Amino acid sequence: MSLIQCSCGECKLTTTDDYPIMSLFCACKDCRQAIKWGELRGGKTIQKLPQLIYVRSDIISVVGEKSMKPYQLRKSAKSTRVYCNKCFSILGIDHPTYADNVFMFFPYHCKTDMDLSIVPCATLNISSYPHSEPADIPTNMPIFYNFDYVQESKRFLSLPEVQEVFRDPVKNVVGKTFSTIIKNLGDIKILNLEVGAEPL
Repeated sequence: MSLIQCSCGECKLTTTDDYPIMSLFCACKDCRQAIKWGELRGGKTIQKLPQLIYVRSDIISVVGEKSMKPYQLRKSAKSTRVYCNKCFSILGIDHPTYADNVFMFFPYHCKTDMDLSIVPCATLNISSYPHSEPADIPTNMPIFYNFDYVQESKRFLSLPEVQEVFRDPVKNVVGKTFSTIIKNLGDIKILNLEVGAEPL
C-alpha cells in the first residue's frame, strides 16, 4: 500500500500498489496550464519538465473528500484533475484512455511514500517545451515531439510500459477506482481556460 496526499495533509488516497506502472516526462500545454492554475492559488511552482507517474487505479482509503474538487480545463477536455481546495495540490488525473486500469499523478505536486525509483520511459510533446534552455533528457530516452502523425502514436503505443498502462485491468479492484472517486465528489468544475493561455 502507498499514500498519496496533498501538501497540507487534508486529502489522502491509499493505493493497493506501492510501485508505479509507468513514468513519463511531459511538456504539453495542458499539463503546464493545470499546474500553473494550481500554483496561482497556492500550489507548488511548475517544473521545467513535469514528471508523470501512472499507478494502478485501486484505492482502498479516501480521506478529506470534502476538500477535494474535480476540475477540467475546458468543456472539450478529456482529463479530469482532482485538486485539494486548500493547498491546490493535484492528487490525481483521470483520462478515458486509462480505462480504469491506472490513474496518473505529478509526484512533485503532491506527497507520496510510493517507491518512485522508476525511470521515465519517454518524453512527450517536446514541441510544446517553452524554455530557451534545453530540457535535461537522457540521451537514450525516446522523444515524441507531438502526436499529429499516426506513426508517432503507433511508435508510442509500441513501448512495453505504455502497453501495460493502456489495457483493460487484469486484477479485480479491491477498493475504488479513481474515476469512481471523481463521480463521488460531485459535479466537475469547468475552468473555461483558453487553449495554451496562461491561467488567471
